[in-house]
Amino acid sequence: MRRILLCAILAPLTFAIACASARANTTIALTADHIAFYYDTFQVEADGNVRIRTSDGFSASGDAFSMDLKLNRFLLAGHVTLRSGKDQRSGAALSDFLDFNRIYFVPVTTEPDRWTFLNGDLAHPVMGRVMPGDTFAFPQVPKDPSITASEAVIGTKSYARFAGAWAYLGGVGLPLGSYVINFSPNQYFAQNSLTGANFDATWNFAGNNNSLSALHLRYDTFNHTYLAFEQHFVGDHEYAIFSANPLTKSDRFFNLTAYEKLGQRFQIQTFTQYNVNQDIFFTTPPFSATQTTYVNLTQAFPHSYVQLNSNFTNYNLLGVGSINPRNPVGAGNLSHPSQIQLTATSFQNKVGKLPLFEQIYGGYGFNHDSVGSGQYGATTPNAVEGLQSYGGSCRTALPTYSVRGDAEGTQAVPCPTTYQTIWNTVFGFTFFTPSVKIGNRDKPYQAYYLNATFNKQRQWNSLPHHIDNTTTTVSLSRQFSRPVNAYLNYQIQNTGDYYLQGGYPACTVQLDPTKSGYCPPSLTAFRGVSTLRTLSLGTVYDPNPDFNASLVARHHADFPIPVPGLFPLPLTNVIGQPLYNNYLGQPPYDLTGDVRFRILPHMVLDVQRTYYFDFGNIRWSPNFIVQVLPQ
Repeated sequence: MRRILLCAILAPLTFAIACASARANTTIALTADHIAFYYDTFQVEADGNVRIRTSDGFSASGDAFSMDLKLNRFLLAGHVTLRSGKDQRSGAALSDFLDFNRIYFVPVTTEPDRWTFLNGDLAHPVMGRVMPGDTFAFPQVPKDPSITASEAVIGTKSYARFAGAWAYLGGVGLPLGSYVINFSPNQYFAQNSLTGANFDATWNFAGNNNSLSALHLRYDTFNHTYLAFEQHFVGDHEYAIFSANPLTKSDRFFNLTAYEKLGQRFQIQTFTQYNVNQDIFFTTPPFSATQTTYVNLTQAFPHSYVQLNSNFTNYNLLGVGSINPRNPVGAGNLSHPSQIQLTATSFQNKVGKLPLFEQIYGGYGFNHDSVGSGQYGATTPNAVEGLQSYGGSCRTALPTYSVRGDAEGTQAVPCPTTYQTIWNTVFGFTFFTPSVKIGNRDKPYQAYYLNATFNKQRQWNSLPHHIDNTTTTVSLSRQFSRPVNAYLNYQIQNTGDYYLQGGYPACTVQLDPTKSGYCPPSLTAFRGVSTLRTLSLGTVYDPNPDFNASLVARHHADFPIPVPGLFPLPLTNVIGQPLYNNYLGQPPYDLTGDVRFRILPHMVLDVQRTYYFDFGNIRWSPNFIVQVLPQ
């Protein structure tokens, strides 16, 4: 306001082009006969009837325009005209260094001169001041542009939005209409709510300092080719991201993730997913609809933090009797479990003067489901109510028989108790060492680094049941040269699932592996306690940003001992990656190779596959994992 009043006072006294210039957070509207954007150098070049207008009142025209989006400065040259209201001034060139509040101008006057405008005050030029040597130097640009357009809006240090845009891929033009390049330093633009894909081509068709709208052409091994949509809204301390993926398939997922930071110590993060199976034009009622919501609250304290984690799921939003003809099993599941967990965690604290750190945590949780997993709800015969049915045995009138077939009395059969609510308490601690340097400390390529972690956790349930988890990891790594490094890692994961009574009955089927129902000796001895031991040897070759290759060999020594065909491989996501790395029945040996290399200036190809060394009939992972990743 004071600057506007100052302009009004000074305008009658002196020629004023403007009392504002394009500052570091301003918006620049650009039109020209030809506008080009170059990804490699992040430059915008324009020529022919160039006109610029800034959000704080600065306007000009000329023959040629150049802007370095990273350095945040622009140059206008050739028949330059500055305008402010009814006043205007002619010049040969203008250069605006936005970050430094400096505008350099070569006016057309009777005597050669050069003007410098300081701090946005265009009413009082400083005349004759020495200027930087490259003030009016147009930069070198690549041969071929990445995008051409007729209009552009540039949000300095944030985005560039092009109208009448054409994108060029391998020299082939593709009309886009509107296209947005986002280069904001705001980290929240990097968040997304889409699932993975083997291929993703993104069209950012709208956006500004605080939003970005994108349409994605995607491919994955499950959905094949489809479209997806994603919308970002971001601020300095918050974001909300919505996506519809896949958008053009009958089985669609709508995701919304949101985050808010309140002050320096409190934050809220939520995730909601709505899944509906319905024809893509919404002309028929949905076959199924489910919803899941996660809410996480975190409060930091001087030496610890507290988290409240909760999730609420409704497996059927359509009501009793709804049946999905495409997937009738469980279509009428009316269960809606909910869970709340409050956990306090200490910061990492050093143990005395030892190269050892510790962290402890503990919490209390509530789990509830009054309906359960019956196919058509709890009112249906044989429906299972609640979270879990568990208990001992009781005597019934069912007869038992001797070898000769004579009735001998009654037998014990399960009489479980159904638990609709389960409370749980958890406590755990972690000890770890930072990287301990071993060997020649003065020569980094001859030194080894030792890391070790030990975690112990117990969870007690109000049901007579507790779970122990113990994980020990030790690794040794070395950088052999700048592009080559390797590591050796050994991990033991022990899980004990203990019930006060019952729980895991012994495996009692026949021991002949040639017959169905084969039960190996280790599974016969299994009572809920498993141990997964994994030895990994990996190496990475990373010579430059355009190429990366890795090879990881693993040996698994597990209990229960894996038997070919007894346990299936884990489920995979839509791009073929296993949902978890360690599981019962894992083949004893596997070798995974991964290669990533650049195929276009801003696109890389990643290829991965695993070999299982002829474990039964398992040799290779089901398929290659191939991802085309934009950069």
